Amino acid sequence: MRAPSALKPDVPSFGYATFLSINATSIWGGIYPYLPAFCQTSLTTIVFYTVQIAAFWLAFCAAMALTWARPGLARGAHVLAFSAPLAFGPLMLVGAMYLESLALVLVVGAAVLVGVGSAGYLMSWQRVFASLDSVRGNLALIKGTGFSALLYFFLCFIPTALTAYLIPLVLVPLAGLCLWIAARETDAQQPMFDDVPREHAVVYRNALRESFLPALSVGALGFCSGAIRFIAVTHQELLSTINIFSMFALLAVVSVFYATWRRHTIHVDLMSVFRVLFPIAATCLIVLPFAGSAFTTVGSGVTYACFMLACVLMMMHCGQISRDSGINPVLVFAFYGTITYFMQMCGYLVGYASGSAAVLGVEQLSFVALVALYVMLLIALVGRKVGKLHTNRLEFLMLTPKAPQKETSAEIAVTQAVRARDAGESSSDASAAPQPVDRVSKRCRRLSELYGLSSREAEVMELIVRGYSGPAIAEMLFISENTMRTHSKRIYGKLDIHKKQELLVLVDQM
Repeated sequence: MRAPSALKPDVPSFGYATFLSINATSIWGGIYPYLPAFCQTSLTTIVFYTVQIAAFWLAFCAAMALTWARPGLARGAHVLAFSAPLAFGPLMLVGAMYLESLALVLVVGAAVLVGVGSAGYLMSWQRVFASLDSVRGNLALIKGTGFSALLYFFLCFIPTALTAYLIPLVLVPLAGLCLWIAARETDAQQPMFDDVPREHAVVYRNALRESFLPALSVGALGFCSGAIRFIAVTHQELLSTINIFSMFALLAVVSVFYATWRRHTIHVDLMSVFRVLFPIAATCLIVLPFAGSAFTTVGSGVTYACFMLACVLMMMHCGQISRDSGINPVLVFAFYGTITYFMQMCGYLVGYASGSAAVLGVEQLSFVALVALYVMLLIALVGRKVGKLHTNRLEFLMLTPKAPQKETSAEIAVTQAVRARDAGESSSDASAAPQPVDRVSKRCRRLSELYGLSSREAEVMELIVRGYSGPAIAEMLFISENTMRTHSKRIYGKLDIHKKQELLVLVDQM
């Protein structure tokens, strides 16, 4: 996949970028900061942001419960159900400008609509990305995240008088149109969409149990972002600067990640990402109370960017779980969102408890930093051991793989000998990937590398080669039989074969 074509905007990436630019403004109040002074009293400001974050979290709770109890009904809720509140929320804020006596009521109603609409859009886009194969889905997410930063920078140059009308009248309909087009092209025949969670309770229970610690790791960063969010919204001079800096940081990280992904296959899990981001966020929080106002903006922006990056990886992780295990994408994402955004809300309440003085003092920043560090350290200790399910590991297959080439038997023998020697030399490395244990494993791994199979597809292929039946494989991997058949079709398609006997012959020839 060449770089120019890979970076070319498409409907999913452009639509998601449009939504994220709206969400980036709504996180900090959308058009709320542009309202007249009589609308932005201390009471209405705190009420607006508190109700918004609570409605956002409750929407995820409701989605998880509804998807479990009524998956058919949850499938039907889509674009219009979430576009309407996301559009009418800002319009209610505009109404608060002209109806001073109803300002507080309109502000509360707008907060509820913006929170519910934003959560609904996130879950709808998650359905779209999960329905795509791993490369296309993850690439669309990466591109959409990068484009959203550029679009947000563009919005910063638009006069604030137009922003109040641009978001509900132009950007929200545009994002809704892109989501509607992308949703129409979604392959609804995949097992994840037909799955009834209560009929495969063991599958869901295993996946969600193994996902709890990764969700907590993202939630720890969310806790920090929630506390910073309260500080920012109660000190308006920090709002736009923190968000712009965090978007710059996110754009830089996404660009580096994409450049690396083009040339290398990446394997990572959310707990490992947390261990990398933990010292960055911790350093910012420790220095925050003592480094002055300039670093307050920079440190807050970097900390919030860490959380935004973790959220992007969380969406990719949930999509991979849905594809690999055949799990409803809304339910697994709502599970992650319920934990993550609950902790973000708790962080917001910690920020509230720290006080809302007009001048940002060392005492307030020290209290926030101390509590946030304690939460991150606690989760780092709890998360030392992560479950062994395959779905705990995110996989990004290299975007520019080399074309499969036939090898002679002599070349294969040399390659296997070198790999066996390297495996022996690196056996002391506890973090190394498990090495093949016999000839079948070696041949399956080689075949997977040549034809670009994912880790789960390679796992399924090896079990097929070893003679296990479809139901047996499904039981071993905690997936449904429909999901097992879907993996088989994808394997056969990539190998350009049509039946098991051809697979056995192909493996035997390696």
